[in-house]
Amino acid sequence: MTEKAKRISACRLCYANQFKEVFVLPSMPLTDEFVTADKKGSEFLSDIKIAICEHCGCVQNMNDTDMDDYYNDYTYTVQSSAFAIDFMRKMAERINDSFFIGKSNPKVIEIGSGSGEQLLEFKKLGFEVLGIEPSKKLTEYANGIGVKTLHAFYDDKILEKLPDDFKEVDLIISSYTFDHIPEPSHVLQTINRNLKEGGIMVHEVHDLNLIKQRNEYCLFEHEHYTYLNENTMKWVLAQNGFQCLTFNLLSKEEKRANSLLVASHKTTLIESVDIDVTKEISELQTLSKNIQESIFRIDNWLNSNKEFKIAAYGAGGRGVMTIAALDNFKLFRYLVDKNPKAQGIFAPKSHLPVYSIERLDEDRVDKILVFSFGYFNEIVEECCKRFNYEPQQFISLLDIIELQHA
Repeated sequence: MTEKAKRISACRLCYANQFKEVFVLPSMPLTDEFVTADKKGSEFLSDIKIAICEHCGCVQNMNDTDMDDYYNDYTYTVQSSAFAIDFMRKMAERINDSFFIGKSNPKVIEIGSGSGEQLLEFKKLGFEVLGIEPSKKLTEYANGIGVKTLHAFYDDKILEKLPDDFKEVDLIISSYTFDHIPEPSHVLQTINRNLKEGGIMVHEVHDLNLIKQRNEYCLFEHEHYTYLNENTMKWVLAQNGFQCLTFNLLSKEEKRANSLLVASHKTTLIESVDIDVTKEISELQTLSKNIQESIFRIDNWLNSNKEFKIAAYGAGGRGVMTIAALDNFKLFRYLVDKNPKAQGIFAPKSHLPVYSIERLDEDRVDKILVFSFGYFNEIVEECCKRFNYEPQQFISLLDIIELQHA
């Protein structure tokens, strides 16, 4: 199925053609393409090729992958996590307190609004809300809970599809969606037209600096097209008419596992941003070496614990992609998730069976490797309380891939 992936010819952000390919993750799946027993081996697999633009210093996926059908059927949501819901509440409150006190019924659009929980928090604060969501199922769910949502991609044609009262809004937000956009500069220009003068834009993306520190190779996915840090994010925003206001809307403890949260505003007064491209290239080359070491450490941990029964927790992208790069993945008995996509499914490429967390009680194990380390304390507390496990039986993925820093 590699015909679904096509190599890009120009930088996604500055449109130069000065790429330096740094590393490849071979034969990797889509994070959400779980398969049934009769479909094993039919899933999409292709190399993930990561490069840096030698002109602007922005790191990116070298392939575009056809995602239309994939996102139409996408069902991933974090609505069952108390931590995630608390994050959404704090996000809405902090944005409101920082930029909208005293303003009556500000309008907000969320790009990639999912099941609508984030917009629901804004609605509670008096915002008029509209979601843009490419998943048909998530769109239907959001509309069902009273969050008006359009089934669409936020692209250069979206302004024609918006209702008249949302063609000019006060706030546009996205959470872990901006890095899924193949041509982010085009979308930023559309957002600029969609926002009132001085309007606020808030994006949450995966932080490339944190990826480097933690060697989180699992975040290099077919679904992720760009990988930004504070410097490259400032540069991208400035190129498209936005001035960065803050990266500190929420504290480190309040944010999710790998979160770069940036608030900016639409303005004609833009400060120039310089990128040390040589430094960015050097750091990415170091990351390439560290990724191979991280994969080896996880494989080695599994092998050194093979006398134990081991389960994996977290069937999101972090879990699926971590497992897909391993040689010793068969040492996991199974993979569990709080919200598995369906019953009777298997993870793409590894074909590990995926169950709800009740499986931990039905088929007990000695150790549980938690991929969703941002929710680690919440996971441990629930499993110990419900299934009588001990905290020491849980191991965070972060504790393994960061061993060299211990």
